[in-house]
Amino acid sequence: MKGKNKLGLIPISTLLFFIVLFPGTEVYATSQRSNLELKTQQLLKELERVGIPNSSVGVSLTIIPATIYPFEPVRYEFNSKKRFNPASTVKLFTSLYALTVLGSAYRFKTDFFKLGKRDLDSFNGNFYLKGHGDPKLVYEDLQEIVHAMRAKGYRKLRGNFVIDDSYFSEPEINAASFDGKKNKPYNVGPNAALVNFKAVELTVAKVKRKINISITPKLADFNIVNNMRWARGSCGKNQIFYKESEGKLKVYGRFGTRCKRQRLYIGLSTHKRFAFGLFKQAWIDSGGQFDQVLIDGVVPQEAELVYSWTSPRSLGLLIKDINTLSNNTMARTMFLSLSATKGSPGTLEKSRRLLSSWSYDLGIEPEDVTIDNGSGLSRLTKLTPTHLNTLLFEAAFSKDFQVWKNSLALAGREGTTVNRFRGMDVSGNAWLKTGSLDDVQAYAGYILTKTKRWISFAILVNHRIAERAKLPLDKFIDSVYRDSEPQFLVEGVTK
Repeated sequence: MKGKNKLGLIPISTLLFFIVLFPGTEVYATSQRSNLELKTQQLLKELERVGIPNSSVGVSLTIIPATIYPFEPVRYEFNSKKRFNPASTVKLFTSLYALTVLGSAYRFKTDFFKLGKRDLDSFNGNFYLKGHGDPKLVYEDLQEIVHAMRAKGYRKLRGNFVIDDSYFSEPEINAASFDGKKNKPYNVGPNAALVNFKAVELTVAKVKRKINISITPKLADFNIVNNMRWARGSCGKNQIFYKESEGKLKVYGRFGTRCKRQRLYIGLSTHKRFAFGLFKQAWIDSGGQFDQVLIDGVVPQEAELVYSWTSPRSLGLLIKDINTLSNNTMARTMFLSLSATKGSPGTLEKSRRLLSSWSYDLGIEPEDVTIDNGSGLSRLTKLTPTHLNTLLFEAAFSKDFQVWKNSLALAGREGTTVNRFRGMDVSGNAWLKTGSLDDVQAYAGYILTKTKRWISFAILVNHRIAERAKLPLDKFIDSVYRDSEPQFLVEGVTK
């Protein structure tokens, strides 16, 4: 191999040359490796104290060199070749591939077509929404789209409304299949015509001594049945349940007399019915008349383009949501887009093959990695701490490292880490992707230590009481940050 690989790493032959030519670097490397080993052994003892055995833990750490001379990555690993369920840390594969192949400036599009007759401000015929896999087309976007169409002179729509989601070729998932909670937003599946994550904010509030229930945004033709009852006390007395049937949401339970309001997010309906209801509501709210019915279909060749919407959000911003907020629906939609952008329709199998081939270029053997749907919501996904850390190490030398690093949650300050690292020095000095399932806790990302070393790492814990690993993992990351060893290298790979 000559030159650099696809992500800009120096070839291993060059590294070996420097290590042989300058053997003094071995002493430095040994000292640093021992330091990482001591910290890891302390973590393992802490985990054992809370009931998690060493066999359930995998660790991979790398001190990233800041110079070509000497260029010597210092690594320490424990159970690093063992396969674990990585939970949401697998989103790193989905998002880095998207960033590498599509680029940080890439923007998704959604198109609208018509086939019928227009008479002044009235249209009668088929109106089409064609999705192209935008993982974050929200209600505010629909309002702007409707405003743009109204500006073209459309007011009355009659006939049929068709949502074409054929850009992906996967059936709509059973949202209850993972944990039985079909209305939880994290269980919403992917769709090429995804709108507003197929979710709304449900608010139960005390209004003029009555219990009021509302959803935001509103869905046309969707009714709420209020069966809530009062209970003496504060919000702690609240017990809010809901049951969805076609076109209706029944909300029942009890609500504290001294409680002002409680909000929760829920997924509703099917993708097509939800998108139709939101578009219809936006059209009516704009002052337009909407007399169309939802039917199945795809955009025919003879249809005329009415409006093409380009997302205001770059891919760099989208992967920020995927990694910092750990949005499963966005990750799964992005995963299918990986293959759809190569030639629609996108499928799980095609995206898996693409990711497998790309991972091989990073030095990751494809037979060692099992990636199910590109998000953490799977019991089938398996990979090793080394796989994750290899990806992070490679990414540190890419031209988009700043975008990539900033897509991860700033420790203790953002997203899934906002309630962690309380009172710890590492807060604000590490960029992390978390992973959490009932029996999984995981961390992967970067630490910029007090001595200005960049360290990439991955820690995976699979155990029935993995939840107890949270505080020990936080303390471990903090201890790595507070590295007291002398600094021999120049400042880290970025500033």
